[in-house]
Amino acid sequence: MADSKSYNKVAVRLHWGIGGLIVLLLAFGFLMDNVPKDNLSLRVTVFNWHKTIGLLILVLSVFRLLWKLTHKAPAPLPGVKPWEKLVSKTVHALFYVFMIGMPLVGWAMISTSRFPSYLFNWAKLRIPEMPFWQGLDKVAKTEVHEFFAETHELMAFAAIALILLHVFAALKHHKAGKDILVRMMPGYTRKTD
Repeated sequence: MADSKSYNKVAVRLHWGIGGLIVLLLAFGFLMDNVPKDNLSLRVTVFNWHKTIGLLILVLSVFRLLWKLTHKAPAPLPGVKPWEKLVSKTVHALFYVFMIGMPLVGWAMISTSRFPSYLFNWAKLRIPEMPFWQGLDKVAKTEVHEFFAETHELMAFAAIALILLHVFAALKHHKAGKDILVRMMPGYTRKTD
């Protein structure tokens, strides 16, 4: 039987599932800037997939946060310094801000865009607009859209820095012989001694 040093299967699957979606989201995000403007069909496809993945991350992240709040986390491993615990808690809190905040900012962009957006690039599944932006006139909507677009881009680069910090910290601890990395691996269980 696994002890309290192991993450449960749901937490592990959410961690890696959301992580994989974030990598895919970033790939589509960078691809969006490189699709020629005259290839409208490809641009629409890439943009809609980016938006769909972002909304999937939003839903899974809210579920993950609820799971975290209702299920006990594994006990901290011995040898982790207090300042490392503080940094870890801060980074994880920032991850939730980004995993929930960025898709909301993206959704606000969709809501103030002049172009419709579709889940899974399927014309029958239009992404609904947030209701707060519907009463704005065209000029105000454009200004709000530009604000959200700039915010979304800045958040993306901050999120990349946060991801790199998270990965390097996990690898550092793993190299130092701490069991932090492997206990988030699928199928890993640590038996009580």
